[in-house]
Amino acid sequence: MTVGAERYVPGSFLDRLSPHELSALAALGVTRRFPPRTILMLQREPADRVMSILSGRVKASRTEADGREVLLSVRDPGDVLGELGLVDGAPRVATVTTLEAVEALVLPTGAFRTYLETTPRVAVALLEVVTRRFRETTELRSQLAAADTLGRIAARIVELCERYGREHAGGTEVALPISQEDLAAWAGASRTGTTQALQTMRELGWIATERRRMFIPRLEPLRQRAR
Repeated sequence: MTVGAERYVPGSFLDRLSPHELSALAALGVTRRFPPRTILMLQREPADRVMSILSGRVKASRTEADGREVLLSVRDPGDVLGELGLVDGAPRVATVTTLEAVEALVLPTGAFRTYLETTPRVAVALLEVVTRRFRETTELRSQLAAADTLGRIAARIVELCERYGREHAGGTEVALPISQEDLAAWAGASRTGTTQALQTMRELGWIATERRRMFIPRLEPLRQRAR
C-alpha cells in the first residue's frame, strides 16, 4: 500500500489515520485485488480476517431465514470490513461482495487486534466508525418500519445522491453502484414494489433513469417524500 496515494471517503476508518499509522497497518497485512461480484466475506464463516478498502466499493448483505436478501450497506474506499468479528470473535453476520473492481488490505484478525491494543488512538478511530454505523443502522430500521415503499426508495436515492452525486446544470447525476435488485433489498421492498416506485418517480419528473445511472432534477421532492 502506497501511503498517501489513496483517496478515502472523509470520515472513513483509513481517512482518520495518520501516514505513520497507515504504514504500520499496511505492514501487518497484504494488498489484494478482486474483480467485480467477488465474495470477500461470507455470512456465518469464522471471523479470521479484517479488510480495509483501498479502492472500489462493496455491498454488505444478509440472507434471512425465509431466504430474503437484505442489503445492509454499501462501503467505500477507506472503510473497514469484518470489525465485529474482531471484537467478539463470533461468526460473520453478513456477506460482503464487491460491486466493482476492488483493492483491499487484508489483515489477520489477531494481528489487527494486537495492533489496536497497543495503539489506542487507532482503536478510538475504529470505535468512532462502529458507533456511526450503529446509528445509521438504527435510523434505517426506524425508517423501514415507518415509511411506505415509495418513501423508502426515495430515502435510498437521496443517500446515493449525497454520497455519489455529481452536480450538473439542471440537477444531480448519480452513477449507481448497485442494481435495481440491490436497491430493493436496501430499502426492504419487493422487486415489483421498487419497479412501481421508480416508475411513479419518473412520471412525477423526480428522476430519469438509465442502466446504472440516474438523473435527479431536484432533490427536495425526494427529501420530502423520504420523511
